[in-house]
Amino acid sequence: MSDVGTVLAAAQPRLLAYVRRRLRDPDQARDVVQETVVRVIEQEGRQRIEQPVAYAFRVADSVIYGQAQRAHTVHEPVDAELACDLPLPDELLDYRQRFARFERALAALPPLRRAVFVKRHIDGLSRSEIAGDLGLSLEAVKKHLVRAMVDLAGCVDDDGRSARRAGGWGA
Repeated sequence: MSDVGTVLAAAQPRLLAYVRRRLRDPDQARDVVQETVVRVIEQEGRQRIEQPVAYAFRVADSVIYGQAQRAHTVHEPVDAELACDLPLPDELLDYRQRFARFERALAALPPLRRAVFVKRHIDGLSRSEIAGDLGLSLEAVKKHLVRAMVDLAGCVDDDGRSARRAGGWGA
């Protein structure tokens, strides 16, 4: 098994938990993870991937989105008056809990890394604008963004327990 394959095999439980939170069908979640791993390994064959686990989470989102697009059909509700556009209470609770965990993980980032992440993903600034604002090189901004994404991507597992240890991934 390649180095990337070994890394992905170790991260598979976290990836599966991530996908399960987005899908209702556990069998479909396993299929998505399998397709994700195959795509990441194939991409690694074309070019080196610095953070294969973080990349796998993004690929999983892409696979889920692609499947949803292919399966998209409009279903009319049985009774139009019963249809509600609001999220279900358990979905709302899950979202709030995940958001609270994300906020805690964001607050735990080193101040400069957090500032770079917020300026890029919240304020919408370009990397070069961030570099100018903070007096950093463009490469330093890129490194802070990658490290922040790695730290935040592993901030919770499926049970809501912290899956990251100080400075890295949880076991």
